Amino acid sequence: MHDKALRNTSERVPTDSDAEDMRALQALVMPGCRTFALRATETGLRYEIFVYVPEVERPARGFPVIYVLDGNSDFITVAETVRRVSRRPMATGIVPSIVVGIGYPNTTGYNVDRRHLDFTRGPADAGMFPDKATDACGGQAAYVRFLRNQLLPHIQAWLDVDPDRRILLGHSLAGYFVLDLLSQWPDMFNGYISFSPSIWWDRAGLSRTLAAASALARPIRLYTAVGRWEQQLAPWQARENFSARYHEIRKVRRMIDNAREISGEVGAVFGALAGVRFELGENDDHATIVTAMLCQALRFVGAAPSV
Repeated sequence: MHDKALRNTSERVPTDSDAEDMRALQALVMPGCRTFALRATETGLRYEIFVYVPEVERPARGFPVIYVLDGNSDFITVAETVRRVSRRPMATGIVPSIVVGIGYPNTTGYNVDRRHLDFTRGPADAGMFPDKATDACGGQAAYVRFLRNQLLPHIQAWLDVDPDRRILLGHSLAGYFVLDLLSQWPDMFNGYISFSPSIWWDRAGLSRTLAAASALARPIRLYTAVGRWEQQLAPWQARENFSARYHEIRKVRRMIDNAREISGEVGAVFGALAGVRFELGENDDHATIVTAMLCQALRFVGAAPSV
């Protein structure tokens, strides 16, 4: 019957109606998603906010919220994963959750200048081969105030979410920001997910901030993951395809070693109130770590059903 259906389709002559249907193609919209603009009152900078709300009954205390940095690039990945796996939470360990992507206008990918401004307290360590000129760095404090004083209260008031199940997720430079925020304001979120964090940006500064961190007022969890092939070439990568400078960058930035060490420092500083897990994605590199390890991260940081 399948072959017959294919044969009948291939033999059918296209009509004017078919052509009209093709012209009427619509953009694909993921269920439960919407977007809105929000301007920071302090800086005047505009942000594009993406929101996914589960299409199921709201829990008594409200949904957990997962805040995703670099929303233009990573929101859909996280939102669709949560939508799919939370259909059977007792089986997957991940409950229906609201996903909020924090992005920038007029881009479908990374806004390099804005993320360098928002995620950092100053220029990168000059010995780490910074990606670009650093004149647009150092706006992290204002960005944190935007999150704390505008975005989080707005989501709380609008969607009546669970205030005790708030997760922050970031990858690469955004992963570094997750750790830097944790070291300064550890009680701002309950769960922290840092994928392949660019700790090299200011490795020494992050350690100093952690050493001086305030005691926790409530339990938190940190999940950090890095790809096995972030400090050396993967078996599927040909060495001749990469420059000598590229290999030197991988060496000095110590993506795996830095993430493992900082995870240990977080556990030592905050003690029993901090649940900390570091994992290595055995078949992953910098680009694949989010999709490969996302479910493990969500289970660990607290988006799992209460026992």
